[in-house]
Amino acid sequence: MARYRKGANAERELIQMLYGKGFAVVRVAGSGATSLPCPDCLALSRKKKMAFECKAWSGNYLHIPVEQMDELANWANTAGIEFFVAWKISREGWIFLRKNAFHKSNKHYSISKKKAKSSGFLFSVLVGEQKQLKPKQ
Repeated sequence: MARYRKGANAERELIQMLYGKGFAVVRVAGSGATSLPCPDCLALSRKKKMAFECKAWSGNYLHIPVEQMDELANWANTAGIEFFVAWKISREGWIFLRKNAFHKSNKHYSISKKKAKSSGFLFSVLVGEQKQLKPKQ
């Protein structure tokens, strides 16, 4: 129950942050309990539409089952909406990742915290307040 509460609280935090930036938001309660693919949160504005799979995980790696990631990406593609994995790292904040940032194995899409920090987006970039800086070559 503690793991569910931690995840639900992270989802609520994210929708509050997005709402504060002018997005219409919704948390899809029970999104993991249905057999149909369904993201955890949606954020919509006139200019941008996003779906999120939220993870609150303090470990050094994040793993998402292949079937879950592929189904959510297909759902977003069908809906014509951008899809992100929103990773809340304890005491560090949010990182927003596209599916292609992950390494795919037979069972999981995986990413290290280090790679997520270099290839993901911060909240300010996600909502268009700041541009993503290109890494030095």
